[in-house]
Amino acid sequence: MILLTGASGFIGRSLMRTLAEDGRPVRVYTGRMNDPLQLREELAGVSTVYHLAGAEARGRPRILRHVDVDGTRRLVEESSRAAVQHLIMVSRLQADPNSLYPLLRAKGEAERVVRHSGIPYTIVRSATLFGLEDRFLNVIAGLAAFSWPFAWLPGRGEALFQPLWVEDLARCLALLPDRDDLRGETIRIAGEDRYNYHKLVQLVLEAADLQRIPLKLDLRLVRPLARLSMGWWRRPPVTPFFMDRFSIPDVAPVDSILRTFGFRPARMVDHMAYLRRSGLRRSLFHL
Repeated sequence: MILLTGASGFIGRSLMRTLAEDGRPVRVYTGRMNDPLQLREELAGVSTVYHLAGAEARGRPRILRHVDVDGTRRLVEESSRAAVQHLIMVSRLQADPNSLYPLLRAKGEAERVVRHSGIPYTIVRSATLFGLEDRFLNVIAGLAAFSWPFAWLPGRGEALFQPLWVEDLARCLALLPDRDDLRGETIRIAGEDRYNYHKLVQLVLEAADLQRIPLKLDLRLVRPLARLSMGWWRRPPVTPFFMDRFSIPDVAPVDSILRTFGFRPARMVDHMAYLRRSGLRRSLFHL
């Protein structure tokens, strides 16, 4: 039996479909990450845990720590009590408990909890994801729709990205229960195409059929603008964590998936048709 946290999230929905296609029995965790009694009840009889739950979308460091760090610690405690045989955690490239950036620091601390748990684990550090309901390409397109006649390029468009299709991440995750050789390992995976942000925005504008003038902006200007205009949203499309992506490269070896899992990930340009739709501005409020 598999227990999946964060099943209703962007990655969780794709992984649920993939596991169902593989015929694997999955139990969806429905409680709060810091509820020991609920965890104890739902971990009964579970051999493998996929830990996807996180609070990145909320954009609040306090909530991030409560869910991602404290919640992971509670999950590990109850998984150890339940004699879970494999804990699979999705993290982020550049995760580091000593990072200057809150999201990467929280992910690094959560990783450390998992490594010290005594439970056989696999940690997957993923590049930024794209897909139908992503909070990356959809945000870029939605902001461009709002900001006519410009498309903003924070950090002057120089940051490097290696986007990974969410369905390919789900495929990698679904293979892990049968990969004993990857237990005790931390894996870095990303797509095979590497873009600077300027090029990425050009591709998004083409896919969304938008005509905009690229406007290079200093991060010192964009951060307070984003905080002022969107800081009050419950799930702001542009959070401080989103802005941190422009300060550190989001890349991994281009053959990371081929070398580890034996298949080549999809190219981003082949899976961007979902951006060509009406209502891009309104979609920002529903991400």
